[in-house]
Amino acid sequence: MPTKQEQSSLLVTILFTVLFAWGYLKTAHWYGTSSSIYPIFLAFFFIVGAATTIKLFFYKLSNYFLRREALGYSNRRGSASWATPQEIKSARLYETDGIFLGCDQTGKPLFFDGETHGMTLSPAGKGKTISMAIPALCHSPLPMVVTDLKGTLGCMTKKLREEQHNQETYCVNPANLYQDIFGESALYNPLIIIIDDWKTKAGHKDLIADAQAIALQLCPEPPTQGENTFFRNGSRKLIVFGLVYLVTQKSEEQVTLSQLLKLLKNVSNLLEAFYISACSDVLNGDLADMGNDLLKKFESDDKKQVESFREGALQGLEAFASSGHLSESTSKCEFRFKDLKKNPATIYLIADPTKMKVFAPWLGLLIWAAITELTRCQNTKPVFFLLDECTNFRVEGLSNSLTSLREFGIRVWFILQELEEFAKTYGREALETMLSQTEVKQIFGVQSQKTADLVSRMLGEETIKTPNYNLGQDISDQITISISENSRRLLNPDEVRRFQKTILFIKDQSPIIAQRTGYHEVHPWSLLVDINPLFGSKLIGKSRVWLRY
Repeated sequence: MPTKQEQSSLLVTILFTVLFAWGYLKTAHWYGTSSSIYPIFLAFFFIVGAATTIKLFFYKLSNYFLRREALGYSNRRGSASWATPQEIKSARLYETDGIFLGCDQTGKPLFFDGETHGMTLSPAGKGKTISMAIPALCHSPLPMVVTDLKGTLGCMTKKLREEQHNQETYCVNPANLYQDIFGESALYNPLIIIIDDWKTKAGHKDLIADAQAIALQLCPEPPTQGENTFFRNGSRKLIVFGLVYLVTQKSEEQVTLSQLLKLLKNVSNLLEAFYISACSDVLNGDLADMGNDLLKKFESDDKKQVESFREGALQGLEAFASSGHLSESTSKCEFRFKDLKKNPATIYLIADPTKMKVFAPWLGLLIWAAITELTRCQNTKPVFFLLDECTNFRVEGLSNSLTSLREFGIRVWFILQELEEFAKTYGREALETMLSQTEVKQIFGVQSQKTADLVSRMLGEETIKTPNYNLGQDISDQITISISENSRRLLNPDEVRRFQKTILFIKDQSPIIAQRTGYHEVHPWSLLVDINPLFGSKLIGKSRVWLRY
């Protein structure tokens, strides 16, 4: 806008021009245009004034548009912004299909019904269970595989999944937690994968590769490469031999992890297995080759090396000792993961939080077996994996396989407390892969400085207008104001750390500010979800969202 001084100069010019015009008209009427110089004199100043007025007008007009453009919106230094309700609507997030993500700032519920993976990041106590895990189990009709490290998810939603979604539920509960609610534990033998391989001639080609995958799951490489790789390879070779030997030489009932542990513990029986395998022609002689190779090592003078191999293998299998919780749980199969494609069901994998070192290898192995079964059944119907507290166990190759799981209808949702914990469990590259392959990132809170900086960078930068004041050199000097453009992140790392609302990143949409909404604030979930046995009473809250089923 023109300054007051500029506006007054234009007004004065217009005023004098009008006066000259009035004077010309009056003198021309009184004296006539030829008998006096006054009309000519006044006409001259009128013409000069009119020309000056026109010049000043166009100058002010162009100056106005230049100022308007300078003060207007610009994205030259960044175009990041929070999503508007119209953008949220265009992304179809108000449609009530998929996974519940909370509410927008006006209180409307948000849902995501995508075909790929998601992630919820929430430090302890920030509401990931009541605001994500349980709502997902309440709302999604998809068949589910759920890691339930405390048993509380199953206790609260088992009945709901059976009655609301008409799904059969399987509670794989080796420690028999809350047996009055879950009943007898469902059994699953992860070695069913190689048993299936052995039953069909076509599967023989996969048998050794699958045995190697199981061995890697039981004796994994650390996320960061270190020493002793040679000895871990030796331990895995021993496990592979034991698996192939059992499945080809013993009955199906004896192909269990407990039997494998017994075989490797008893050196006499192990040597006997080497001798038997050396004379076998199964798998085109591959079993004989493995038996002969290991037999030479055991009969050599370097006993220390082979004992290191055996000790490493025993450590990977000790959780499946006959006297432990996992022996019976992995003794046979009472269900198959691949059946989820035909008959939707919910499978809870329930661990004992006081014995996670024991249960972590088992959890990782069952998730691996589930994904293997589902990717081999040649069916693209969706199955949802809800991996709560996913950094407490490790599934070998999971992050690398995320890119291909979509083709098989497998959707994985990671729930974790800290990104750095994921990096420690799976490795830094796996973290980058997980972040790139999850279409939805739901952030309830951040504590780590690294994570806060990452989220800040993900939010992007916006262009802001900054006024600059020139005060001159003396108190009497005129103050001038100029406008400059600068870039600023939507939230800097410190603001991210203190941000109380939920941040949603969904595909290529602008980030969304959402309100954290617990299941107890949604009708009818608040009525359908059972009591959390750790607290002994229902969570009470005022209904903010009403859904119809």
